[in-house]
Amino acid sequence: MIGYFSSLICAVITFGMSLLQLSITFGAPFGEYVLGGQNKVLPPKMRFISATLFFIFIFVGMAYLQRCNILYIGFNSMFVKIVIIVNTLFLAYAIVGNGMLTKSKKEKYVMTPFAIIQFILSVVSLISI
Repeated sequence: MIGYFSSLICAVITFGMSLLQLSITFGAPFGEYVLGGQNKVLPPKMRFISATLFFIFIFVGMAYLQRCNILYIGFNSMFVKIVIIVNTLFLAYAIVGNGMLTKSKKEKYVMTPFAIIQFILSVVSLISI
């Protein structure tokens, strides 16, 4: 049961991140929260990165939903587990990058807690289901 809720919460956070990336792609002034936080509005060349992250986060969120049997996206359970492992490793990097390497206070103090929470929940999801 804890694995179910961990996966569900991870999916919700990941879909939220995808919406953030989508809004940044279309010029919303949230650039200080992502990608090093050096631009309030991302320049057009960097918006491609946000658009790519939008699609990646949608896919990862759907993998979490398949992991907890809410949605079936057609992949075998081993592939879904690999996607979640890769995302968990990405979250570990995000904790270090957002928490220690970024110069943006908004990225550090807003995005790092999300990365920590999702990292813990993702590990629980991996070992509980």
